[in-house]
Amino acid sequence: MRLLGALKENDVTAARTAASELDRAAGPHMEFEETVFYPTLETLLGSDFVDQLYHEHTQGQDAIRTLLARERTTPRLHGEQRALVAQVETALEHALSCGSLLGHVDVLDPSVRQAMLGRLVSLRAQGRHWTELPTETRHRST
Repeated sequence: MRLLGALKENDVTAARTAASELDRAAGPHMEFEETVFYPTLETLLGSDFVDQLYHEHTQGQDAIRTLLARERTTPRLHGEQRALVAQVETALEHALSCGSLLGHVDVLDPSVRQAMLGRLVSLRAQGRHWTELPTETRHRST
């Protein structure tokens, strides 16, 4: 992932560019997962598991927000570099494992699957950025 590489190289310009592209491209996908897919998974896999998924999204979203808030002229990250790398690594690990969760959709009624797909298509058409979504769409009180 370009974002992770740029952060590890402490290249703020490249990291901001990659963060901006990811913000735009991932928004509809993240909104779908948080508002449609994860609530469905919660009924199948439980709240604790799904809470971890929301948390992993928040790590990536926070890193993008932090980078996009940086001045274009900021040449290097200082104390934040390690934390941003950790956040992006968490989000990347999430992305790599998240695809396996789609297998759980197979147990759903076909009409439910079709409705989920329709919602995904609609969210893609809206094209919201990831940073436009609320942090952790839903919160559990623990």
